[in-house]
Amino acid sequence: MKYIAIATLNFLLFQTPSLVHGQKAEKINTLKVELANATEDTSRMRLMLSLSMTYQGFQTDSAMAYALSSLHESEALNYPKGRADALLQLARLKRDQGDVTEALDEMFVALKLYREINDNVQVGNALNDISIIYANSGDYENSLNYFKQALEIFKRTNDEKGESYALNNIGIIYQDMGNLEMAKDYFTQSLTIKQKNHDLYGISRGYTNLGAVAEKGQDWVSALRYYLKGDSLFTVTNDKQAQAINFVAIARIKEKQDKLKEARRYALMALEKGEEVKSLTTMLSASKLLADFEEKNDNYKTSLMYQKLYNQIADSLNNENHQAKLEELKARFNLEDKEREIEILRKDKELQAALMRGRNILTYSLSGGILFLTIISGLIYYAYRTTKNTRDNLAVKNKEIEQQRDDLDKLNKEKDRFFSILSHDLRAPLGSLKGLSHLILTHGDVLTPAESETIKHKIDTSLDNLTNLINNILEWSVTSSKKRKWTFSKVSPTELIQKNISLYKDIAESKSVSLVFKGDDEAFAYADYQAIDTVIRNLLSNSIKFSHPDSEITITTRKGDDSIQISVKDQGIGIPLDIQKNLFTLKGNVNQAGTKNEKGAGIGLTLCKELMLENNGNIEVKSKPGEGSEFVVSLPQFES
Repeated sequence: MKYIAIATLNFLLFQTPSLVHGQKAEKINTLKVELANATEDTSRMRLMLSLSMTYQGFQTDSAMAYALSSLHESEALNYPKGRADALLQLARLKRDQGDVTEALDEMFVALKLYREINDNVQVGNALNDISIIYANSGDYENSLNYFKQALEIFKRTNDEKGESYALNNIGIIYQDMGNLEMAKDYFTQSLTIKQKNHDLYGISRGYTNLGAVAEKGQDWVSALRYYLKGDSLFTVTNDKQAQAINFVAIARIKEKQDKLKEARRYALMALEKGEEVKSLTTMLSASKLLADFEEKNDNYKTSLMYQKLYNQIADSLNNENHQAKLEELKARFNLEDKEREIEILRKDKELQAALMRGRNILTYSLSGGILFLTIISGLIYYAYRTTKNTRDNLAVKNKEIEQQRDDLDKLNKEKDRFFSILSHDLRAPLGSLKGLSHLILTHGDVLTPAESETIKHKIDTSLDNLTNLINNILEWSVTSSKKRKWTFSKVSPTELIQKNISLYKDIAESKSVSLVFKGDDEAFAYADYQAIDTVIRNLLSNSIKFSHPDSEITITTRKGDDSIQISVKDQGIGIPLDIQKNLFTLKGNVNQAGTKNEKGAGIGLTLCKELMLENNGNIEVKSKPGEGSEFVVSLPQFES
């Protein structure tokens, strides 16, 4: 169940689910034309914000870029309302991307600004958005507090639409808390207002909410009545998406009433409607219900058919989720690129302005006339010095721009290589998991215990590889975006090494590899604890991966004059010289299969190198093919 947010301008803006990409593209083109012709600054900011809202859920990077532009212009003009509107929109975009901490901070800043300028409508909207974040995080107490504050403001300003949706959201909170009586009361109040205003979209949702409360309270008759009322409105409004979900709910109720024939009919209608609107989640629920119904009727062949359909849809949803993660990462990189482009354009504008000022000074200096020769001579000299300084500054800034362009080009190449690695190495463990799960699903009844155990072990290994890869991707993404907050303190390498030895002990023993630690307990480093933990984890994992059975991995620490050295040395297959050259970068192909054909993503050592540089340290490798490898990490020594 989802909470309903209210948009950010002087009026309430609700986007219906039927707004397709073609309609959005048409609206975007219209808004861009209006923006190009706008002469007033406040109108420009308002149009930028409208563009950001239209791009929301369609092109995240463009939505963020227009919201940032609106914020910068409002700050330059010292326009509090424009700044508050832009901050609230930015916060919603960050909330949608999962960055709830920054989103909440910016919402509270916007709320403070709205209160300072007495904009009660937007105070209510900001409170509503803050409540949604608390609700989604499970903090129902704070969520209810802010929802009720928003409700009071909507009542005071006679904003019935805002009031009805605030009541609806409070009802959802009480439903999530298990207080069905309170939930029903608030849903009923909300529905009454929506019926008064003939809000068919809201009325239909009100009926389905009341149906969900009745279903949770096992009042099947009331639940069915509400769901059927909702269905009649979905037909009127042609809301196929909601109607498909509602068919699933009706099928559940019919099943509870032991009316399996009718339940099966509604489940089939839900599946058909879900296919029509391409709603995988609805198709997933409907196919599962149909598989269960057919099994209860002893139609095992038909049940198996629906079960296979369920598995196919589940796989598609899984792939969609991974694609969404990739798109989110791409959007972040694209946003950083656009911010750099904006900065370069701003500097170009400054350069042109500086050049124009120099030209004006020279022109005014020559226009004084012969009668003021002495003054003109002084002005010419001043103009000469100013122009010379301007040209010198132009040369310096041009050099800076060229360097930024080179850096941007390198970043784009590194980004492309990163996504190439990512798409390749996410596919491998996912493909392995899909194949193994298919084997168990289709041939589980004929597998021997030993074969089942082997498959389970392979699934566990694939999950470990996928977890390690995702952890490295997230760590690399945060570090590369320069948004990581570093905490430097006294760190014990001995403690970190022993912790990671315990973590990888079972994996090492599965390959008959011994982990031996020889350390100086008195050695302490000055570094970020989480970063060094990540480096040691990656080095141990790699050494185990490339070690031969019945071999030894030695981890040592040594205290120098002003540094601490950590060494991880194995007796494995070693690293060829041509691979060593690019081992700590994303250039070329540095992937090697482990001694048991384990796969690697090629970003672990790149992440280690970046983390060591951020910690004022270094990482080096010594290796020969067939003679093993030794990775040596150097860190600043802690000084009391």
